[in-house]
Parts: sequence; C-alpha cells; structure tokens
Amino acid sequence: MRDEFYYILKQCLLSRKDWVKYQSNYLRYQSLKAEADKRRFSRNIVISSIYSLINLPSTILNFLTKVNQYSEYNRVLAEIEVMEEEIDKYNNPQINKRRDDA
Repeated sequence: MRDEFYYILKQCLLSRKDWVKYQSNYLRYQSLKAEADKRRFSRNIVISSIYSLINLPSTILNFLTKVNQYSEYNRVLAEIEVMEEEIDKYNNPQINKRRDDA
C-alpha cells in the first residue's frame, strides 16, 4: 500500500536526478574550462608562474570550492540510491510468511 510518503519520495527522487544531470554537465564544463586555462599559459612559463603566484589565494579557494562541489554531487548520488531502495520496498513488498514446522 502506498502512502503519502511514497509520492514525496518519488518527487524528491525526480528532482535529485534532475540536479545530478545538471551538475554533471556543469562539472564537465568546468573541467573543459580548466583545460583551456592550462593551454592558455602553456606557451610562456614566466607569465604562467607570475600569474599562479599572484592568484594563489584564488586558486586555493577555487580548489576548495571544487572539492565541495564533488562532495555534494556524491552525496546526492548516495541519496538517490537510498531513495530508490526505499521506493523498491513499496513496489516489491516482501511477504512475511511463517511456516509451521508441525
């Protein structure tokens, strides 16, 4: 029997899946952008070194932000797995039958 919680789970699951789709595209875009930045400075080591030194605080902050984004992405993937398991319990209820040994 399905109650209100089942439908709430289904709606949450759909929104989480949409977010994961968006976030995976965003993370892909960010990796392409990082590759373009590497190529921009690959020709001149002096300018690359000076630029990296000047922007060191920003680089550290960007790294921490990236770690947080990947952590959030993996957290939502784990939530999706748990929600799917719970919805499967509603869709495939296990019948608890007691066998009489007599």
